[in-house]
This record gives sequence, structure tokens and C-alpha cells, in this order.
Amino acid sequence: MNPMQLKTPEERSAIAKKSHATRKANKEKREAEDREKRYYRADLNAEIHALEAKIEALNFNYKMSAISGSLTNKSLLYAEDIIKHALPWKKSPGVYFLVQDNEVVYVGQSVHIYSRIAQHHGKTFDRYAFVPCKEALLDVLESLYIHVLKPKLNGNFNEKEKSAPIRFDALLSMI
Repeated sequence: MNPMQLKTPEERSAIAKKSHATRKANKEKREAEDREKRYYRADLNAEIHALEAKIEALNFNYKMSAISGSLTNKSLLYAEDIIKHALPWKKSPGVYFLVQDNEVVYVGQSVHIYSRIAQHHGKTFDRYAFVPCKEALLDVLESLYIHVLKPKLNGNFNEKEKSAPIRFDALLSMI
């Protein structure tokens, strides 16, 4: 005899409901596991594609570095190396010097030296140098260098003295 036949209709109904709920829970669990596997697979595929793209970029950089080596005798840096060693862009106040044929031909000052040097289109120079300086001291330091070096492209105040932000006698009275 079948054990279910010994059960009351209410007990059989309860057993059927429990069985149905168990099957439903098991089905939902399997579906969740399948979804998780698909997501995991998708993540792995995305990671594989990213690695393949990185390998392709490295191979391209390697080939271009070889070309650069043959053209310029320099190998190319990787973007990561460039970024790692990049310096922060900041204000760079100081006194700068324009040099032509081993002679200081001009002395100037700026709170942005690099931008200012690029503006000297009319002056002939083949090199430059600069001394960092606090903004508050720019006039003093530039004046000292102009009076000491007497660069030919800086203007003249009179026949004996170069034009500078601070006259030489005023500098001496600051001591």
C-alpha cells in the first residue's frame, strides 16, 4: 500500500505544497548559480579582452620603439613611465637669462618663466637659464643681475647705467 493513501487530504495537500516549494526553491537556486556563472564568465571574458588589448598595445609600443631607435637612436617611453616621472605644473617665479654665443644678452623676470621666455620673439638667443626666486624679491634680484652683467639687450637708463626695476644707488641704500 502507498503511504500517501494513509494520509488525510489535508496532509497530502501540505506534502504537495512543501514538495512544490522545495522544487521551486531548488530551481531558483540553480538559476541563481547559473546567473552567477554567467556573470563570472562575462567578467573573465572582459578581463581577457583587456589583457589582450594591453598585450596588443605593448607589442605596438615595442615595434614603434624599435622604429624610434632606428630613426632617432632613442627608444620610446611607455605612458606609465611618462606619467610616473611627470612633474607638477606650477608657477615658476624667478629671474631668467637669455644667452647667445656664450654671453648673457638679456636679463628678465617673471612669475611664469617658461611662458615669458617663449614670448621673446624679437631677441636672438640660443640658450636660457633661470634662478628661482620668491615673487617679492624679483625686482631686487633682477636689478642686481642687470647692474652686474650689463646685458646688451636690456635698455639703458643713461650712458653709464642699465635700466632696471631698481636703480643701482637705490639698491645700495637698501643694505
